[in-house]
Order: sequence, then C-alpha cells, then structure tokens
Amino acid sequence: MRHNDIGFITELSEEMGITQSEAERIVMTQGLGQLNKLCQEDDIAQMKGVHVEMSVDKPVFNTGAAEKKENGAVAASNNNGEKLWTPSYIFDIIINFLVYVVHFQLMLWSTSYAISNWNVSISTAGAASGLFIVGALFARLPAGRYIDLIGRRKLFLCGTASYFLMVLLYLLCPNVYVFMAVRLLHGMAFGSTSTAASTIVAALVPIHKMGTGIGYFTLGVTMASAVGPFLALTFINSGDFTMSITFCSALTLVIFVLSCLIKVPERTLTEREVEQFHTFSWRDFIAKNSVGISLVAFIGGICYSTVLSYLGEYASAKGMAELGGQLFFIAFAATSFLSRPLTGWLLDNKGGNVVLYPSLVLLILSMATIAIAGNDYVLLAGGLLLGGGYGSITAACHALAVHCAPSRQIGVATSTYFVLLDLGIGVGPYCMGTLVPGFGFEAVYVCAAVVSIIGLGAYFLSMGRFQRFSSSRMDRERQIKANAAMRRAAAAAE
Repeated sequence: MRHNDIGFITELSEEMGITQSEAERIVMTQGLGQLNKLCQEDDIAQMKGVHVEMSVDKPVFNTGAAEKKENGAVAASNNNGEKLWTPSYIFDIIINFLVYVVHFQLMLWSTSYAISNWNVSISTAGAASGLFIVGALFARLPAGRYIDLIGRRKLFLCGTASYFLMVLLYLLCPNVYVFMAVRLLHGMAFGSTSTAASTIVAALVPIHKMGTGIGYFTLGVTMASAVGPFLALTFINSGDFTMSITFCSALTLVIFVLSCLIKVPERTLTEREVEQFHTFSWRDFIAKNSVGISLVAFIGGICYSTVLSYLGEYASAKGMAELGGQLFFIAFAATSFLSRPLTGWLLDNKGGNVVLYPSLVLLILSMATIAIAGNDYVLLAGGLLLGGGYGSITAACHALAVHCAPSRQIGVATSTYFVLLDLGIGVGPYCMGTLVPGFGFEAVYVCAAVVSIIGLGAYFLSMGRFQRFSSSRMDRERQIKANAAMRRAAAAAE
C-alpha cells in the first residue's frame, strides 16, 4: 500500500470514527478509485435527495430517508449544502458581534468603575478586569470537550442566559471582591457562549466554504474591537456608569433572544463516542491536529496585544496621539474588513499557504513600521498593515483549526484555537512590557517583529514545506468529511 493511501486511511478512520483496520478494509475492498466514484455519486445523490452510506462491506443507498428524522439529518449534513447566508448563520454572526461588543466595552468600564466606586489601586482594578479572561479560559476547554454530549443548543442557551444574568449583578456588588467574583463568572459565561457560537457556525457553514464563512463570522470580533471601546469611553467620559450597564443588559438580552431563534445543527454521537466521554485525559480537551495552526494564532495574539496595550502611551510619547493614535484602530478595522472576503475565497480555493505566508509577512512589516514610526502617517500605515496581517491570520487559523480536526472534535478544535489565541493576547503585554523601562516602546515592537519572524519560520518548517494546507489535500479532506456526514445522516434516518 502506498504512503498516500496510508495517509488517506488515517484521515478516513478519524473522520468516520472507525478503526484504521476498518478504514483499510473499505479502501482494499472498494479501492480509492471506487471511493472517488462514491464521492461523485454522493454529490449527485445529494442534489436528488438520495443519501449514500459507505459501510465497511459495501455501499448502502438510502432513498429519501433524510426527511424521516429531520434532527439527525440536519445534524450531520447541514454543512454540506450550498447556501451560506441562512438566517441561522446571520443570527450567529450578529450574536458573536454583540458578545464581543459587550466584552470589550466592559473591559474598559470595569477598570474605571472599580477605581471610581471603591477607590482601589490601578493594579487591583486591572486584576478585576483581567479576571474576565481567566474565566473565559477556564470555560473554553470543558465547553469544547462536552458540547456535543450536552447538546449544542443547550450549552448555547445556557451560555447566553448566563451572559445576560451576570451583567445584571455588576451594580449589586457591595465591594470589589464580590465584583471580582462576578467578573470571573461573567468571563466563564463569555467563554462558553463564544465557544458554542463558533462551534455552531462551523456546523452551519458549507464545508467547501469554510474559509469564507468563518472569515465573515470572525469579522464581528474586529468590528467589536472598535465599537466596544468607543462605547465604553463614551459612557465613562459622561460619568454615567449605570447607563453603560443598562446598555449592556439590553445587548445581552438581544443575544439571548437571537440564540433562541437559531436552528442549531446537533451531532448524533455513536456508542463509541459516548463511551469515550467516560474517560478523562487532558488529550480529550485539546485537539492535537489543531495545535500547530493555533500556535500561529498565538504568535499573532502576542503581537496584537502589544498594540492594544501600549499604542496609546507610545503615540502620546512621540507626539502622535491626536491623529495617528486616534485613527490607528480605524485604519486597522478598515483593512481587516476589506481583506476578509479575499482571505476566505483564497483559503477555500487556493489553500492555506497562499493566505498565511503573506499574512505573516504583513504582520512582520506592521510591527516594524510601528517601531520606526516618526509621524502620524507612518503610524497609520502600521495600522493598515496590521489589519491585513493579524485580521487574516485569525480568520485563517480559526478556519484551519476546525478543518484539521474530525467533525466530532469541532468543539474541541474551536476551544483549542481560542485558548491559544487568548493566551497570546494575555502574555504579550506582560512579557513585552518588561522591555519598556530599559529600552523604550520601540523595543517592544522590534521584539514583536522578531517574534513574528520566528512564527513565519516555524510555520514553514512544521507545516508549510510539507504542503499541509495545499488546495488538493484540503479538497480531499473536505470530501472525506462530506461523505462521512452523509453516512451519519443516513444512519440516523434509518
């Protein structure tokens, strides 16, 4: 058996949830040519409403069975359709945008509120704000692991309901320590909600449009990173802390209502998959196939966090606060917004290398440009480069992290990606900030550029040179997932 066939067997066994020996029997008895023929028959059958199941011994055809058990059919085959812009997909995009608007708004609000209300130190107020991220990290791993066991809709509704209720508790806190506890719990609600929303969107998006679909979905985070801080500063400058919470309460209520309207594709677990939940191992909480590409997002998070944390002081120190500092994130958001459609199309049609190499180069150039910025226009150029680089990296890495994992691990792959991205954003300011007293802000961005270069080299050595995300390989893996989904749909409908 050829090496390529062995790779095919491994992918087939992982995706279909069968042993490698069973997958080898399929290949040996039906042959790769027969499997390709089945793929073509599946495509024709899907258009006619006929579902094809590949069994270990022979292909079994189930005509019109999908309508018999709608839930099972939708669970397995929903993301094989052609339509991207469904109502549920649009609602999920809106929910993700609003979730992050509230997140970014309250990150700034909570610091000012703690200082104003309890007269605590800046470090204590910062800790209260940062506990939100700690809570999110604690929630993401179990949410990704158990979402299919609990039920995607149940976890999603519990998350959005908790996200709403936690906002109502902020103004009831009698002291800063209770406030910290609420921030931690609210972060856990955020982590479970965002993980569930991202898992659901991966199930709603057609497999061959995953890059485009997730690109538009993650665009909401970029827009929220501009809208949330703007709203927070508006309310803080007005001195009305209560109005900010009232506004966030309204947004989180809208989030909960929209989550009730989404038709969530559930995944029917096999007996073997249910049994696996009875064991406990750290490997169950991390999608190993998604770690490599998620580490690229980790590098991007480190670089982005240095901008998010220190750009204001850096621009003020160099006399660029009025123009460059104020318009930097608008420039960043503009190129992020404009690059997403192209990024998604390239990812779906040309593969991952075509997206990631230019994006990492843009990230390097953005850090270097910010480091040498001597006037407002050079600083704004750094913002434009950062939007094209970091914005494309996060969208591509999210889509590829999901792509790398079997369908049964979509939730785990999603949480793996977000945990590493959040870790990068969390450790970046702490590690890079130590350079400021001795070397100045310029050293922070020079060091970030070096980190980006290391990330580019690591991607080439570990994935790029092996054509891990070549167009042909990604197409083959999509076809395996499509056929496995149709097999599950037919089995669930019987």
